[in-house]
Amino acid sequence: MFRGRYEHTMTDKGRVSIPAKFREVCREKYADETLIITNFDKCLVAYPLKEWNEIERKVSSLPQFKQEVISFLRYLMGGAVDCPLDGQGRVLIPQSLRSHARIDKELVMIGMLTRIEIWAKEVWEEEEQGRAYEEFKKSREILAGQGL
Repeated sequence: MFRGRYEHTMTDKGRVSIPAKFREVCREKYADETLIITNFDKCLVAYPLKEWNEIERKVSSLPQFKQEVISFLRYLMGGAVDCPLDGQGRVLIPQSLRSHARIDKELVMIGMLTRIEIWAKEVWEEEEQGRAYEEFKKSREILAGQGL
């Protein structure tokens, strides 16, 4: 599973090193080093190919002509890009995705069990870090009732 938070710097060409722990998960659990990266809220999200295929399988069973489904598909699937790791453990994040997430140079990667969130460091620090903790405090009471 992907877990932990890592800060990285992206090259001018849009390449970023995937943390060694995340690469290890890709190799050992998924036997693949291709990530599917797409738009997600204020960040990007990277899925191992196996997890992405499962999302596609589930989404394909939704009513394809319902407006909410169409909007969801346009946003999530329309932005999806295959990003294989190179020999140095880096991925190339396309400019369109970098622009969406406001990623310029400094970024934060957060392990989210079966996926990786990729945030512009500035956005994470200004908007999400504090909010994430506040949401955690609220949800931990609910989850405690679930035995977590």
